Amino acid sequence: TIVSLGLALILSQKLRGINLFRSIYFMPSVMPMVAVSLTFFYVLRPETGPLAGFLSIFGIEGPRWLGEPEWALPALILIYVWLVFGGQMVIYMAGIKGIPVDLYEVAEIDGAGAWAKFWNVTIPMLTPTIFLNLVLGIIGAMQIFDIPYVMTEGGPADATRTYMIHLYNRGWVEIRMGSGSAMGWILFLIIMAITLLVVRSSQAWVYYEGERK
Repeated sequence: TIVSLGLALILSQKLRGINLFRSIYFMPSVMPMVAVSLTFFYVLRPETGPLAGFLSIFGIEGPRWLGEPEWALPALILIYVWLVFGGQMVIYMAGIKGIPVDLYEVAEIDGAGAWAKFWNVTIPMLTPTIFLNLVLGIIGAMQIFDIPYVMTEGGPADATRTYMIHLYNRGWVEIRMGSGSAMGWILFLIIMAITLLVVRSSQAWVYYEGERK
């Protein structure tokens, strides 16, 4: 969410060639996760991968990214963030475009600087967009399956075994459909509970124009 918001603020500037950079940053979001997973599986190979070759130029011996429990999960998290931030970025850019310009003009008249305008105008007006991306991000993260399944199958030492991989193994590998179905319902209840908590908390921090807080 932070990465998406930061890039959206940068890419909302009126600069020459900005549309090219918007396309570049959004491109990962429309790429198939399986294809990206296989590509990064090749890139992160500890001895023959491009990343290992690049680090060896500087005399650095990189870790076995997907072969060590302490490195596998952070590597998958970075890949997942790289894949999904583009979609959130576009939503943030739409929210930024919808902020009335006169609010910034009034803030400048009051002597507000760039940080004050960001904190007192941009963020409050973007809280509905932040709320939307937060809910969608939580739901997506709870159901992540493609990347860890293709790249590590939950290993090493179950370091990347997500709930969805465990559910898949229970239902389709062990052929215990009843248990797998129950896990699906449990996941649904967990996601619903977290979503309801976020929705309930939104009354304290989400500002909708026209509502009095």
